[in-house]
Formats: sequence, structure tokens, C-alpha cells
Amino acid sequence: MDKRSSQKRNIKRSHLLFLVAGILIVVFANLIGRYVYTRFDLTSEKRYTLSDSTKELLRGIDETVLFRVYLEGDFPADFKRLQNETKDMLNQFRYYNDYIEYEFVDPNAFTDKEQQQTFYRQLAAKGVRPTVVEVKGDGSVKQQIIIPAAEVSYKGREAVVDLLPTQKYASQADQINNAVQELEYNLTDVIRRLSKTNKTRVGFLQGHGELERENIYDIQMTLVDYYNLENVTIDGNVNALTERRLDAKDSTKYIFKNRYDLIIVPKPTQPFSDQDLYILDQFVMYGGRILWLIDPVAMDLDSLQSKEVAIGVRFPFENLDEMLFCYGVRINPNLLLDIRCMPIPMQDGMVGDNPTVNYHPWYYFPEFVPTADHPIVKNLDLIKGEFVSSIDLIDNDIQKTVLLTTSEYTHVSNVPVRVDLNVARVEPDQRLFNHQNLPVAVLLEGQFRSAWKNRLSPYFTEIPEMGYRDLSDSTKMIVIADGDMIRNRFNYKYNQPYPLGYDNYTRTMYANKNLILNAVNYLCGDEDVLQLRSREIKLRKLEPMSVKENRLKYQLINILVPIFILAIAGFVILFVRRWRNKK
Repeated sequence: MDKRSSQKRNIKRSHLLFLVAGILIVVFANLIGRYVYTRFDLTSEKRYTLSDSTKELLRGIDETVLFRVYLEGDFPADFKRLQNETKDMLNQFRYYNDYIEYEFVDPNAFTDKEQQQTFYRQLAAKGVRPTVVEVKGDGSVKQQIIIPAAEVSYKGREAVVDLLPTQKYASQADQINNAVQELEYNLTDVIRRLSKTNKTRVGFLQGHGELERENIYDIQMTLVDYYNLENVTIDGNVNALTERRLDAKDSTKYIFKNRYDLIIVPKPTQPFSDQDLYILDQFVMYGGRILWLIDPVAMDLDSLQSKEVAIGVRFPFENLDEMLFCYGVRINPNLLLDIRCMPIPMQDGMVGDNPTVNYHPWYYFPEFVPTADHPIVKNLDLIKGEFVSSIDLIDNDIQKTVLLTTSEYTHVSNVPVRVDLNVARVEPDQRLFNHQNLPVAVLLEGQFRSAWKNRLSPYFTEIPEMGYRDLSDSTKMIVIADGDMIRNRFNYKYNQPYPLGYDNYTRTMYANKNLILNAVNYLCGDEDVLQLRSREIKLRKLEPMSVKENRLKYQLINILVPIFILAIAGFVILFVRRWRNKK
């Protein structure tokens, strides 16, 4: 008996020691967790692991960055999740740099209503946008103001980051999911903006009938946070794009330097002089980069407002066509009709005094589904085009990447082309849509040959102050055969622009702005930002219909499976204990 009781005491003592050791391990782990942040990321796309570009950015911070986040208080579970994810992301930032500081502030904690309204007005002046949500509880529904935003200060500069970007046609749950996906980009983007002192210079070309300022307003307002923007007119000035000056140390030598890193050509409608094209060519030869948005055919939907038929003719761009041909592409003077297209409203008749309006497919406005595995277009949503043309790739030494193509069912109409509004009312003959995957946007990279090689007299090319080159530094350009892809519509009635990519007929937001922003980032050398924005995060959501139909099954699985696992573990422990006692 004494031996058996002694064994029992030893067993109890060992169990007690295991219990105390387990408690100490848990306490110790929590203490370590307060000072050392770690996270095990088992997702296939590493959604909880910071990108290399983010780590590099954080390591370069040498002063305190303070995030004042207005996600604090009692609010719905979806916003609680956004709050927790934001805290986790900032904790990861702090792990890589101790200068990262944050505080969560409850914007509704005021007891004085007047002070609270003043506080709201101050936030609104800084661009902080509140969100009104409905909260259900105790059989009633009440509205609550939530501010999913943060103020960030760094080196005496301040900026606001919106943690919940507006998405008109997404549910609240989907908006939160998308916001969580974009947290790393949004939080690092504001740090990058505040830390950038020498901004890249980007010029919007003018002087050839390019888009008016109100039609490029949205993209310029988006780019101005990252780049120094200027509207530039060449007008035959040889120093308009590339500066030529004498070397201060050697008066017999000239220094040549581009004034801009990137030139954007937004839908010219007037011919280019040979002088302007030469200046653009030499800008490329000295490493300059160009985003071309060219419409070779003169056609606009406004031309069909007063009459149902219009004739599309070719713009006088022969010399520009020759230059682009030397670089490696040819923009064809045609219009593409695509079965995958946008609808437009059309009047089909009258009911009494009221017109009957229906939506019909407008084949001249194709919808592009980005399929290329390139950061510029990777993971982008649908992109809309308006009176688009095709691009041929010329065989030369330049590397070419097709960014956008038409669908498998495309029809080509060569100029002069008759555009009839009634085409939308007719069922398309699929046999006529016999072209597929025609390129409409192409990236060119490499060392370009001058379009003026062997065309200029030796006397001109040997003038020292001209600095003529016939082979460029390694550079790149993008050619898009749709000038309207960068154009935002303008509401002249209310004197305000529509967002770039917004279709006011169907009230659909297309990804045109993201495409242009990605293209500019890539051409300006901001590939790390581009890769972070195009990072793919998979949402693993249950199918709503399946949840509804199999609700009981999922509930039983969630309740019974853990109990079953615990029961098996208990039996295994009991079996092992009896086996040890028998020994």
C-alpha cells in the first residue's frame, strides 16, 4: 500500500509540475510577446508578411513617424476587424523600426457636442472623411459616425491616409476585406509621400491639340502627391525638354540633361512639326521616357449626339507614325469593334410623351480584361476604351510587352470608317468579328535608334551644342492606341470633373486610373510601389448560397469536430497513462 500511495503521490506531483511549467511557459511567452513581435504566416500568398520594398522603406526612417488612427470606440465587428488588422500592421512596422509610433483615438469621446463638431470640422479640413453606418441592437437601428482614417506626421510634414477607400457598388463586408488587403500599401504610401523631398519631374505635353486641363484633372490630382507636374509646350525650343549648357570646368564641352524624367502625351489632335519630333526624339536618346496616348482616327461620341452617323478620318500624324515605327510599333488607322464592350443608353421609342430608353452594347467602346503577367496590369479590374485602334509590333532589337489586347471576337474597320449609332441596335454577326487579341497597349524597353538617323546633314549633327545622338541610353516607353484612356469626363453643369474611369451612363468605375498610375510609376522607376499595389491577396470567403443551404451542417461541424478531437486526445492520454502504470 505504501508503495502504491507513493506512486500516486509521484504522479500527482509530476502532474502539478507539468501544470506549473505550462502556466510559466504561457506567462513567459506573453511577456516576450509584449516586447518581441512575431507572426507565423501560413498563407500561400504570404498576406501577413511585409514585402521587401516595405522593409527597405521602414529601415530608412530616421525620425519618429506618428500614426494617429481614429479607429477607436464601440463599433460593428467589421470595423473592429479593420482596427485589429491596422494595429497588427503597425506592430509589424514597429518591429522593423523603433521610430514607428501610433495611437488610437476615439473621435466620439467628447462630452461637449460643440467641441465634437469643431473636431469634425478640423478633420474635414484635413481631408478626413467620416463614414455613417447603421448599428443594430436591442431591437432598434441607430446611426453611428466612424472615421476609418489616420493622420500621419513625419519630419514636420503631415498627411492623411484613408483606411477605407470608397467603393460604390461593394457591400460593407467587401469594402472592409478590400481595405484590409490594401493596408500595407496605404500605410507605406503615406510614409513614402512624406519622406520624398526630391520628386520626379513629369511633363504633360501641350501645343498639339492635347486634352484640355479639365479632362486630365483627375489624373493630375492623383499624381501631384508623388511627382512634380508641369504642362510643357515645345514650340520648336530645343531646350524645352533637354537642357544644354556649357561645362563650368571646360568651356569647350557641353552638358546635356533632360529636364523631365517622363513626358505624357495625352491625345494630340494636331500634327507635330519636324522640330518638335526631333526634340522628343533626342529626349528619348538621352534616356527620357514617354507615355504615348494616341488616337489615329478622329472620332468622338459627341459627334453622334446631333446625328446618328459620323465619318472617322485619319489624323495627320504621318511623321509621328514614322518615328513610332522606328521605335518598334505602328498604330493602325482603324477602329476596333469588340463584342466584349460597354453599353450605352439609347432612345428606342416613345410611351406617350415620355421617351423609352434602353441600354445597348456599343461595340466601339471595348472592355479590356488585363491578362498579361506584368506589374503594370497585373490584378487590375476591367479597363474601358473609347474608339480604340490596333497596334502592330515591328521586328527590331527593342523588347516589347503587350499590356492590353481585345477579346477573341473583334472586328476591324479601316479609315475612312462610317460610324453608325444604329449598329448598337443590331444583333452582331459573329462571323464578322473574326480577329482576336489585337494589341492596343504596348511597353517598349531597350536602346532606341533615333528616328532621324541618316536623315540629317553631317553639318547639323556635328554641331557641339546640339549634342545629337543616334542611339539612346537604356530607356522605355508605353504606347496606348486610345487617347481617351487618360481622359476624365467633365460635368460642365456643376463645374466639376468625373473620376477617371467612371462611366456616367452605367455608373460603373473602371480601372483606367490605376492603369495610368501604374504606367507612370513603372516609367518613373517606382517599381517597388507598383509591385506592392499589384500584390494579389486571395479572399477565402464562404459562398453565401452554400452557407444558407448548409447552415446546420456547418454549425454541427464547428461544434462536434472540436469535441471529437478533444475526446480522442483524452482517450489517448488515458491509454498512455494506464500503459505506464502497468509497467
